[in-house]
Amino acid sequence: MTVHDTALRPTTATAIGVGVHDALTARMVQSAGFDLLWLGSLEVCSRFAIPDRNLLTPTEMTSVIREVRAATSLPVFVDADNGYGSDLTAARAIRAFEDAGAHTVVIEDNVFPKRNSLAADESRDLMDTEEFARRLERVTAERKDLRIVARCEALVAGLGVDEAVRRLRRYAETGVDGLFVQVNKKCKDQLFPVLEQVRGLLPITLAPTSLPEVPLETFAEYGATTVLFANVVVRRMLATLPTMLGTLRGECLLSAVEQDIAPVERVLRMTDERVG
Repeated sequence: MTVHDTALRPTTATAIGVGVHDALTARMVQSAGFDLLWLGSLEVCSRFAIPDRNLLTPTEMTSVIREVRAATSLPVFVDADNGYGSDLTAARAIRAFEDAGAHTVVIEDNVFPKRNSLAADESRDLMDTEEFARRLERVTAERKDLRIVARCEALVAGLGVDEAVRRLRRYAETGVDGLFVQVNKKCKDQLFPVLEQVRGLLPITLAPTSLPEVPLETFAEYGATTVLFANVVVRRMLATLPTMLGTLRGECLLSAVEQDIAPVERVLRMTDERVG
């Protein structure tokens, strides 16, 4: 079976995705042997050097989906944030993302404008449960074959395990294909108590950014069918490129950084149209 068939089904295997922001990073992830691609808002916002606060438009995300889809064959999971402000904008984005080649879209219950979930020092509000459930019903009615995952931010908002479970159970009734439980450093200890209560309800997607020490097998035991290693590509770039660029600027000599950069031949191979 392909990941397209199994990525959101409760099976013993867990599909693994990596966050990307353009065609080249997507192709590198595919070459590394991962199962799917994740166009998360933080990673894609970094491409445009803008804050992850609902500044990324559906049109911009659609363009990135098309770019990635043209360069790779892996399923593309797309972060639709909170639907961009209304049921109408959410429905329009869903149609555009599916037409562009998205396999799965994740939509969250943060109010507009959203704040990035990993910013643990910021307060945040969520949409009313029923209001968001209606939005989910609207977008599921709009899609053709696209899969929809409902992402709950109750733990990030400080609302606790019981509220997260209540919301997830309600969202599961809307016709979505999967659930996503989001945590950050402040609430990461609450993830597994939530998963214990919703495991088996629908396939579960997780992003373990705040739980880097937890092995994949543990997430699978708690019902995760898809695990997304989000924003690792851009974080690696930020960890290594500034040092190399600083050395190059200081020495103004290519040999000073040659050991830290790939040979030109590797670039030519990665961008060869036959690779995709």
